[in-house]
Amino acid sequence: MAYIGNWPTTVGFRAVNFKAIADTKQTISQSGRRVRVSVAGTRFQATLQYPNVSITQFRAIQAVATRAEGALNSFDIILPNVSDNQSGTSGTTALVSGTNAAGSSSVNITTNKNSTTILSAGDVIRFPGHNKVYMATANVTTDGSGAATVNITPNLMEAEVGDGSSAVTLDDVPFRMTLNGDIQQFKYAVNDTVTYEIDVLEEV
Repeated sequence: MAYIGNWPTTVGFRAVNFKAIADTKQTISQSGRRVRVSVAGTRFQATLQYPNVSITQFRAIQAVATRAEGALNSFDIILPNVSDNQSGTSGTTALVSGTNAAGSSSVNITTNKNSTTILSAGDVIRFPGHNKVYMATANVTTDGSGAATVNITPNLMEAEVGDGSSAVTLDDVPFRMTLNGDIQQFKYAVNDTVTYEIDVLEEV
């Protein structure tokens, strides 16, 4: 498997069905008591629909979809509205602060914005060196020196150590995805337009 780059953005999606998948194992005792255990951290999935586009517009999309070879190869894709920051972070630079251990439910950052809300609960974030996208579980407001703690879900898949140079992605956050399935269907109409829908699953 390989990373093949960014999904084309020349044509925007018409609709996005966004899903959060939390795998949970459940057992039920003879008395009816349920025991629930998390099997894996939350992964994200989406179904994205294109509008009818011309064959010329569609060919670049078809090339990348075929190059993905079903679920084999991964790519970065920005999900409309989902990848957007709702707090308005224009001009905000954020860096990871200190060492944040794998399994942690929060990450410390430093920014160039003092006493400012830089993330809203439900916004997504991607840390440098991570393919995984995380979701803020509460609003994130910096203190008077620009520092803040980001509470996230799922917990960190791997340790995150600030190196003082690699920025955290707060807006237009790309998801590292694969196609969720081995067959892609491209519907060519007789009026020279194409209809296409993709189902993508986060690579973790």
